[in-house]
Amino acid sequence: MAINRNLVNWSRTIHVYLSIALLIVLVFFSITGITLNHAETMTAEPETEVITLDTLPDLPLDDNGMIFNSPELAAYVRDQFGIRLEFADLIIEEPYITIEYNGPGLQALVEIDQGLGEVYAESTSYGLIAVLNDLHKGRYTHLVWNALIDISAIILIIFSLAGFVLLLPNKYRFRKVAKYSFFGIVISIAAYFIATL
Repeated sequence: MAINRNLVNWSRTIHVYLSIALLIVLVFFSITGITLNHAETMTAEPETEVITLDTLPDLPLDDNGMIFNSPELAAYVRDQFGIRLEFADLIIEEPYITIEYNGPGLQALVEIDQGLGEVYAESTSYGLIAVLNDLHKGRYTHLVWNALIDISAIILIIFSLAGFVLLLPNKYRFRKVAKYSFFGIVISIAAYFIATL
């Protein structure tokens, strides 16, 4: 099979440099694939911390004299409880303000009772493995992390196609790889059907 030499050279360059770029990403997703597959045995026992406060800070009030969603409230929640309000669910049902937050390996709840002037906060940490597993799934993550996952997937596709092009000029190696790839596909399909029975 005649293959354009420039295409092969470009593929070799792309394959080499993308392998360097993908090294950390592939290692991370490989390790977290194992921890995710064994989450029941590898995840730590949840640790819950409870904070109760009997005073409220001076926050802006609406026309009814109630606290509302404001930059000052966001700063208070961030400084006091480590929660970024823009990534949390804020529910206002006077006189209560409820803030629910989910992050990688973490859940938090803040309840502000304006009637009693009290704050109840509870956060549960599920440990480092849970954090890594959530990052692997893109669960409760920021837009930047989700973009990294998408970009890594695109780079991996290009990396794989460049490797395929490099195999084309070598008929013997191509046949050998094609044979092992065929067996791998058959095993994967068989495993899928066995797992879904």
